[in-house]
Amino acid sequence: MTGASSDTAFTYSELDELLRGTGRGGFIGMSAIDGLIAALVAAPSFVHPDEWVPLIFGGRRPNFHENSSGYRAVKTIVNRYNEVSSLLADRPDAYQPIFMVDEKGGIVVRDWVVGFIRGISLRPDEWGECILLTRNRALLTPILVYGGAAGVDFLPDMPAAEKHRRQASAYYQIAGSVAAVRTICNPHRAAEANRASKNRRARRARR
Repeated sequence: MTGASSDTAFTYSELDELLRGTGRGGFIGMSAIDGLIAALVAAPSFVHPDEWVPLIFGGRRPNFHENSSGYRAVKTIVNRYNEVSSLLADRPDAYQPIFMVDEKGGIVVRDWVVGFIRGISLRPDEWGECILLTRNRALLTPILVYGGAAGVDFLPDMPAAEKHRRQASAYYQIAGSVAAVRTICNPHRAAEANRASKNRRARRARR
């Protein structure tokens, strides 16, 4: 894992150790956070941080007092969100997910995928309309072949043997999948933002 950019933030490895080392099951590690962030950035609909940040901390808002561990943790997470957003917008080929590595040096995709699917679940209707219920769903195949990690089989028509075969290398394609999904979803997100802006202007005009 690489480090976060701000002096007041944790490195990604530090944050992972802080969260996963608490022993509290409601907290998730950096790889799952990164999967969640990828889904949020690529999504067809904006999700406010007040909705998704507490999910990382067992449903609670962390202490935001400056220089507290909660403040530094959130700053690290926001740094990564901004980094992913910038990369997918300007340099999608440079985007890389943060995967865990096991004791033998193998890539662990499970945590990242669980986070990504959790992100989809925050706006299921919008994801369904734009991606999951359209032919664009195929773009998510490199992610969905690991869907069992989230306890759901997202590819029921694919034989188990085929999923297992693909899992050996599909993670190489995940970065490209996220970038492609973001490209498709971005016009929907822009239209949503435009509608929200018009509604705000209309409300101000009525005052």
